[in-house]
Amino acid sequence: MTDSAMSRVVAEDKVGTYACSVISVRPLNGIIFEIELQSLKGEHLSYKSGQYLALELDVNNDGQVHSLFYTIASRFNLEQPNSLQLIIQKNSEFSSKVIDRLMEALQNQEPVNIALPMGKAFLQTDLRFPHVLIAAGSGISKIKSIAEEILTQRPDANVRIYWSNRKIDDFFMLSRFHEWSEFHQNLHFTPILESADKKWCGRTGYIYEVIKEDLLDLSDAQTYLCGSPQMVYGTMDELRSEGLKQENCYSDVFEFAPKERKIAV
Repeated sequence: MTDSAMSRVVAEDKVGTYACSVISVRPLNGIIFEIELQSLKGEHLSYKSGQYLALELDVNNDGQVHSLFYTIASRFNLEQPNSLQLIIQKNSEFSSKVIDRLMEALQNQEPVNIALPMGKAFLQTDLRFPHVLIAAGSGISKIKSIAEEILTQRPDANVRIYWSNRKIDDFFMLSRFHEWSEFHQNLHFTPILESADKKWCGRTGYIYEVIKEDLLDLSDAQTYLCGSPQMVYGTMDELRSEGLKQENCYSDVFEFAPKERKIAV
C-alpha cells in the first residue's frame, strides 16, 4: 500500500467515544489480566486489527480522568461487534490501581468510556507475502490481534511470530500460540527468553539474533514490530542485512517516537 493510499485509509477512521460495561477482569497469571468490554448501547466498536484505544478512567477516585492507551488484543469480530478485549499488566502502583478500578466497575456495574480507533500500524498488507510479527513483552497484545486477523482471512498464510520476554513467567499465552502453530502448518511461533535460565528449554538471546539464526530472507517480508522504540529501531537496524526494507515495516513507535530510519532498500 502506498503512503497516499494508507493516508486515505487512516483518514476514514473517525475516533468515537463509547460507554462500555466491564464484562470480565480475568487473570492470565499473577500480574497480567484480560479485560472484556462491551458497548452499553450495542454500538459496533469498529477498528482494524493492530489498532489501540484510549480508556478514560478516574484511576484515583479523585474526579480526575486519565486517558490510558492500550492495544486492542482481539480482532474485530462481526459476530460480536460490540465487544473487545484488552490485556493489562499489573506491574506498578498505578497499573494496580487501574486493575482495581476496573474490578470495581465490574462489581458495581459502573460504565467506563473508551475512545477508538487509533493507530496507523494496523494490518494492511498483502497476505500473499510472508509476514513476520515481532513482539517484546506486553507488545504481544498487538501481535495476537494481527495474527488472529491474518489466520481468519488466509489460514494458509506464511507467518512467523517472535515473542521475547525477560522472565519465564511473562509468557502468559504460550499454549494459544503453540496451538496455532500446530493447526496452521505455515505459522511458526518462536518464544525467546533474553537470558539463559535452567528452567527454560527454548531459545535465548535478543530477538534479532534469533531471527538471524533462522536464516530468513526478509526482502519481501511484511513486518510488524511492537515494543519499545529502542527495541523496534534496533531490531530493524540489525535485520537490514537480512533484507528488511523500511517500506515493509509497521509499528506504533513510528508515530509516538519517530526518527529517521536508515534501513537499506
